[in-house]
Amino acid sequence: MSILFEPGKIGNMELKNRFVRSATVESLCTDDGRITEAYVRAYERLAKGGVALIVPGNYYVDPLGRSYRRTITVERDEVVADLRKVVEVVHGHGAKIVAQLSHGGRQADPKVTGAKPVGPSPVRDKLSFVKPRQMTEEEIEKTIGDFGEGARRVQEAGFDGVQIHAAHGYLVNQFLSAYTNRRRDAWGGSIEGRMRFLTGIYEAIRSRVGPDYPILVKINAEDFVKTGVHPEECVVHCKRLEGLGIAAIEVSGGIAEKGFVTIKGDIPMDLVLQGRGRVERLLTRVMEGSLKKAAAFEEAFYLPQAAIVKKNVKVPVLAVGGMRRRKKMEEVIEQGQADFISLCRPFIRQPNLVKLLERDEGDPISCTSCNRCSLEILFHNKPMRCYKT
Repeated sequence: MSILFEPGKIGNMELKNRFVRSATVESLCTDDGRITEAYVRAYERLAKGGVALIVPGNYYVDPLGRSYRRTITVERDEVVADLRKVVEVVHGHGAKIVAQLSHGGRQADPKVTGAKPVGPSPVRDKLSFVKPRQMTEEEIEKTIGDFGEGARRVQEAGFDGVQIHAAHGYLVNQFLSAYTNRRRDAWGGSIEGRMRFLTGIYEAIRSRVGPDYPILVKINAEDFVKTGVHPEECVVHCKRLEGLGIAAIEVSGGIAEKGFVTIKGDIPMDLVLQGRGRVERLLTRVMEGSLKKAAAFEEAFYLPQAAIVKKNVKVPVLAVGGMRRRKKMEEVIEQGQADFISLCRPFIRQPNLVKLLERDEGDPISCTSCNRCSLEILFHNKPMRCYKT
């Protein structure tokens, strides 16, 4: 039997194999953040497909933190009953489910929230041109509490754990990065100060869910901007989280304004330019070459960073980013570079992928990283599915 189908463990979660469906935006909810039948069916298909752990993406803890339309919010108790439906269908097919909690910070969309985005410091986003308002200490403390309450709600709904989204340029990542956090108070400055928001969130969640409930984190090993998070700094973050009791670490990278470094592959320019004004289209065309260079696909593009983290912590590490071949996935586990294989785009195209891999000793993954799914979902609020033409 392939090592990919040996059971694993994250905290007290027993997982039937080494495959994790990494979080993404689904655009399958109502405008006010409630689940739909289409949302439930999508996660039932994934669970039936054999994946051990599913991480639904971007459960926003505060309406001010929403980056996309038609995404779930967990800031009110009425969503608990809805979310139980998702948990029931996933558990019914032998999979586990962990809710990703997030806040967009300066990457929140003012067209969605109706308000000026917030951040640790008023640093303009070079992609959206949004300049956030600096958060007050009271707002920081409230947001930490919002993460805690969001975790309480998903635990009540029956989720097997929570994942703190501390990657991809969202609010927690903004506090960790000296590029976006230029504060000189207790929430910035030193690496310890910049970590205070994340550790505060962990402690707020732990105080509400009890000592044994698994808390995971998705974290940037690199922001790919000057003064941003880099691997050596990420190791410090991860060792501190391990000391607190984090159950597992998913290692990723990139922020929104760096384009496609998070989802390397093709850049469908027709979708990038769709709906943009004349000036935006011109600027995008000027940047096209550098965007494509940064997005050039290579298999397992965040594995080196995951391996660095794995050398420095004992808790399970999830490797994400462009893994497409069985042999490579097996090497990752066998060589101790990571403990689990985390995939997203391949599962959008093939929800039954794990069963295909279990039946076929070849490489059944047919995702070409064309990124049409990513852009239709993120840029144009289309529902999650494969849009390959």
